[in-house]
Amino acid sequence: MQFLFPYFLFALAALAIPIIIHLFNFRRYKTVYFSNVHFLKEVKEETSSRSRLKHLLVLAARLLALAFLVFAFAQPYIPNKNSGATTGRKYVSIYIDNSFSMNAVTDGRSLFDKAKLAAKEVAGNYSADDQFQLLSNDFEGKHQRLVGKEEFIGSIDELEITPTVRNLSEITKRQKDALSRENSRNQIAYLLSDFQKNMGDLNVDSAVAYNLVPLASDAQANVYIDTVWFNEPVQLLNQQTQLIVKISNGGEKAAENNRIVLKLNNQTKTMADFSVEPNSFIYDTMSFVFNRANWNQAELQIQDFPITYDDNYFLAFNVIEKIKVLAVSENTSNQFLDALFKDQPEFDYTSTLSSAFDANALKGNQLVIIDNLKTISSSLAVSINTYVTDGGAVAVFPADKCDIDSYNRFLNNLQANSIAGFSETQQDLAGINLQQNIFKDVFERIPENMNLPRAKKYYQFTRSTASNEEAILTLKDGNSFFSRYPHGNGSLYVCGSPLIQTFSDLPVHAIFVPMLYKMAVLNIHSGNISYFIGDKTRIEVNAQKVSGEKVYKIKGDNVEFIPEQLAVGNKMLLGLNEQIKKSGFYKVGLENSDSTNLIALNFDRKESDMKFQNASQLKEQYPQLNVNVVNGANAEVASVVKELDRGTALWKWCLLLTILFFGIEIALLRFWKV
Repeated sequence: MQFLFPYFLFALAALAIPIIIHLFNFRRYKTVYFSNVHFLKEVKEETSSRSRLKHLLVLAARLLALAFLVFAFAQPYIPNKNSGATTGRKYVSIYIDNSFSMNAVTDGRSLFDKAKLAAKEVAGNYSADDQFQLLSNDFEGKHQRLVGKEEFIGSIDELEITPTVRNLSEITKRQKDALSRENSRNQIAYLLSDFQKNMGDLNVDSAVAYNLVPLASDAQANVYIDTVWFNEPVQLLNQQTQLIVKISNGGEKAAENNRIVLKLNNQTKTMADFSVEPNSFIYDTMSFVFNRANWNQAELQIQDFPITYDDNYFLAFNVIEKIKVLAVSENTSNQFLDALFKDQPEFDYTSTLSSAFDANALKGNQLVIIDNLKTISSSLAVSINTYVTDGGAVAVFPADKCDIDSYNRFLNNLQANSIAGFSETQQDLAGINLQQNIFKDVFERIPENMNLPRAKKYYQFTRSTASNEEAILTLKDGNSFFSRYPHGNGSLYVCGSPLIQTFSDLPVHAIFVPMLYKMAVLNIHSGNISYFIGDKTRIEVNAQKVSGEKVYKIKGDNVEFIPEQLAVGNKMLLGLNEQIKKSGFYKVGLENSDSTNLIALNFDRKESDMKFQNASQLKEQYPQLNVNVVNGANAEVASVVKELDRGTALWKWCLLLTILFFGIEIALLRFWKV
């Protein structure tokens, strides 16, 4: 047991007063004469003994009453195992969870308001000399320093709900960084939160005394749009597309006959009804046709109360009119390429002769095919090299009896394997690399005995460790027949034979069409259709080549700023650094430029999962001696946390005992007649 105000114990010296009164009896005795005192002798002895016992009991009652009265003013307490009530200045960090889930209501008050009130009560238990850190999910610079008590209490009212989500390890590290600047053993941390299960684990430091205060709300039901993606890798104009939507129910009741609405460019496009069981999810497919090229914006909406911040999901994507493909041939165009690309509504196909090749023709193509060229000129090689380095995709199908030296110079400049020779040994292909992006999602089911193309005559390639070869089609002898070589920001695809049926069955095989289609589609860098606010993922946009010093800007409703920028090849990576707090659409572009990208930002769905840790679960998870868990779920939080620093207060018991012993004294004096 310890005392909060030990100086009051000096008042125990007042106990000497009743002792002095007892030892020195100041009564005056009156002499009474009796004729015969023989019979009074025994009565006097008996009365004297009873009087002495009564006086001792009265003295004890007085002493105990006065002692407990002094103790009450000294405020004794039994310190908790994690008590911060030690001597010296204390350094206290208080984290207030201001995420969306703290808007939940209990007893007519939000958890966020209860947390702010509790933080003020905690600070009120400390002296004016103690130092405080206020921490929230915003991680603002001003909250990284220690301030006085009055400034701390005043800054609590400035906190607002934020979309930013933090892990417990991030929070405790931030607290430790602030507290460790002071060389003191009085480092105390409070965490006032609903402790969602997806917040991760604490990063407990033995030098800090942690006090966890879990805040529980009334049972919450929440149906929300979890994730969204397109079924097709590329969005084409006037082509039907399928949007896959994952809808989750984090509550305890089933959601029945709810409706999801899709708005495309601010116009309602389609809608669908859905039902989802509690603690479960469903997938819904929404089909529609794009009728506008370039940048489009879409918004998915549901209605679900009382939690509404996750009822909208924003998408921004670029719809292209056609996939541009260029074929460079020796004399005539290739019949197989013409059949695949020519007169197809989704392709813009151009075939040109090598003698009429113009380097400017490479610009804007998703796929360039080098078809049946006898030799690769130096000018063509330089143009192709630049095109691939900047992010283009090139497929090479060499000609029969080609100029191997010109091909090898071309391949070596792109870090590809060289042609080593020519073989007419007929053999079947041994397998397909299904992990390569070209075939990753082509087959729904792989047959046990798949019919693969047959290579009749083909070029053989060296195996260089310097190349980054990804074998896509391999021969039974282990040599590569069709491979990919990443170079710069683009890809080079090399085949071992021409697109002639007498050399291989590849041009007429079923895998030929999806293979070339995916090669073109994979080179369309559409980027992410949406991002989460607070996510550390950088925004990726196509870099624009400009002269002079120009920077990218992000613009939205009532916000405009210059983000962190990092150029990587033909891409520009932008860091938001938590400067955006509102979901919706934002424009990204260079200063004073009409060419802009569109991005969509959504609130993080981590806050949508209504699963929390209660006090008993936290105690089981953190058994460390320096971690104290307070059950604030069934009591007024402010009154619970008030005793965190002082421990178990005993002054009320002292007052009760004072009254009790004064009552005993009065009873002895009044009812015990001697």
